[in-house]
Amino acid sequence: MSTVTAAAAFDPARPAFTTERFALLDLLRAEAPATYLPALRVWAVTRWSDVRAVLRDATTFPSGSAFSAAVHLAPEAMAIMPLDSPLLAYSIINVDGVLHTRLRDPLIAAFSPKRVNALAPTVASDVEDLLEALAATQGDHDLVAALCRPLPLRTICRLFGIPLGDAAQLRAWSDAFISFQIPGLPVEAQVGAAHGLRALESYLRDLIGEKANAPDDGLISALTQGRTDGSHDLSDDELVADIASVFFAGHETTINTLGNAFHAVLTDRAVWDAIVAGDVTAEALTTELLRHDTSVMGLYRRAATDTEIGGVAIPRGATLWVAFGAANRDPALFEQPQDLRFDRPTANQQLAFGAGIHYCVGSALARLQIAEVITRTARRFPRMRLVPHAPIVELPHHALRATLALPVLLA
Repeated sequence: MSTVTAAAAFDPARPAFTTERFALLDLLRAEAPATYLPALRVWAVTRWSDVRAVLRDATTFPSGSAFSAAVHLAPEAMAIMPLDSPLLAYSIINVDGVLHTRLRDPLIAAFSPKRVNALAPTVASDVEDLLEALAATQGDHDLVAALCRPLPLRTICRLFGIPLGDAAQLRAWSDAFISFQIPGLPVEAQVGAAHGLRALESYLRDLIGEKANAPDDGLISALTQGRTDGSHDLSDDELVADIASVFFAGHETTINTLGNAFHAVLTDRAVWDAIVAGDVTAEALTTELLRHDTSVMGLYRRAATDTEIGGVAIPRGATLWVAFGAANRDPALFEQPQDLRFDRPTANQQLAFGAGIHYCVGSALARLQIAEVITRTARRFPRMRLVPHAPIVELPHHALRATLALPVLLA
């Protein structure tokens, strides 16, 4: 397949896209350091060395205005959720410089190792509760619905100090955010998603007020208290955006990584048996699964000037899609990258959490959940297997990789 053909085929609207995405990325990576994708109107950067270099050069390749989830929306949806709404205007993923530092520093302080470590026993207990509920049911099971989705949602609610009773509503708003990013949805679906995001904004504003008056040990209280003790002076709009960003990134990506990871380890019986036997350390397990099965396939940057990547000319103003998923399977760094290998010496150079100033602040919490869920499930259900011949459906999205359902048998 030629570069032009591979680039043209990289289109989430194609029915075969999700099954071909890694093969297409392999072709793009092998043929050019950067390739224009006409369906997405972005330049794909796919080689590990180039992806890392772009992520670490915020001057030449800033995030600010690189991508807006609303650019493809109908006017009816944008009237409800315009580009200057807090969730879009102050998204930490899409800003740089002073504003980025202003938004990120309070999160780093609030997202302390102490707070994450304190969650470990609760995460372990939640996993065991979900596995107990799984064992109590008969027949085949959807592992995404029964385990991969509820665990990260519980964890993020506990981290924030949000009542678990609100989890279902928060999940619906998260689904709205994902829908907001999928081109081609009917206008009524776009409008519904926009209303959902507005409802989330209102909910978070109320929650910020409640935590200011009655603080607890959660992250939202820590952020609101930061204004009182003078450690930051974020506005309500900025706090809403910060909390929403952590909420989406802190549970949605983990849900999808877990679903992708379970699919991978249950597909290769030798890998599953090694996990069951306890032959894989938690560090090796999480690092290799993040490399192999990252849910964030890439994020966006914009060329601040005429430049080049690996000799390919990139014009000023061009949008780059910096493909983490392609970089993490670059054979130049990862031998036989399509395989899960827990003794891989270069695994810790994976880029699932990005690099540079936008490196994920919640990486430790994601690692904790992946290790607890995979190892405890293997211990509880050593004979678990995929339902034979059951289709595995992924979200048709280029930047997100999500296994939507994973039918399994427990024995």
